[in-house]
Amino acid sequence: MRKVLSIVCCALLLAAGTAVGQKEPSKVLPTLKITSPDMGANVSGESVKVSWVSSGVKIVAAAAAKAREEGHFHVFVDREDFKPGVEIPRDMEKEGIYHTAANSLELKGLKPGAHKVIVVLSYDNHIPWDPLVTATVTFTVTGTKAPARTGGGGQSSY
Repeated sequence: MRKVLSIVCCALLLAAGTAVGQKEPSKVLPTLKITSPDMGANVSGESVKVSWVSSGVKIVAAAAAKAREEGHFHVFVDREDFKPGVEIPRDMEKEGIYHTAANSLELKGLKPGAHKVIVVLSYDNHIPWDPLVTATVTFTVTGTKAPARTGGGGQSSY
């Protein structure tokens, strides 16, 4: 009995020593960064292309996801009513919420003035990543672009 107890104690000490020396594998959080437009930019026209980059996560269309950790993006335009752990509604483009697996989105029909865009990384089930992974940009639309000139070579004909 003493021999068995000694063997068990040695095995437990070896296992404890190995566990103490090993580090828990670290979970690297995904990253997200908006690359254009620049923060605070003045943009002319009614359309703005917002672009971003991400790392540390596989991005796929939500419908094509085969695992919870395959993410996609939600883009909030002039709203920020998302919450951790709460599903982001679908089919809300007219209300300023877009779903995409792309790294950019062309926003059309923006009125002149200040705008805020937040890109939110979400799981396959449309729930924001935990902890939240977001990127924000603000910019000002200054108005419509001037119409292109055609012909005339700068001379007027009266």
